[in-house]
Amino acid sequence: MLILGVARFKPGIQAQHEALRSDFSSHMMQPLNPRIRLAGPLLDDTGAPSGMFMLFEADSIEAVRHFVTDSPYVRADLYERVDIDALRLEVGRV
Repeated sequence: MLILGVARFKPGIQAQHEALRSDFSSHMMQPLNPRIRLAGPLLDDTGAPSGMFMLFEADSIEAVRHFVTDSPYVRADLYERVDIDALRLEVGRV
């Protein structure tokens, strides 16, 4: 099952974001279920990170929610909003 996660940073968290980037990267590289198929920062008009895009392959949406909730960025309350939804791919391949 493909699951899409989109998270948007709160304004003014750049210093906290930078301080936690290494921990976040380590968290994302864990070889666990859910499997991360694609991930990367969303950028604002100036090229600064404004959020995260994550595409997972997992047995359940609950597994992805648990994984994302355990993220250093979530634990530090850096996100304004996190959306996690099942995805039915209609064009392209992963």
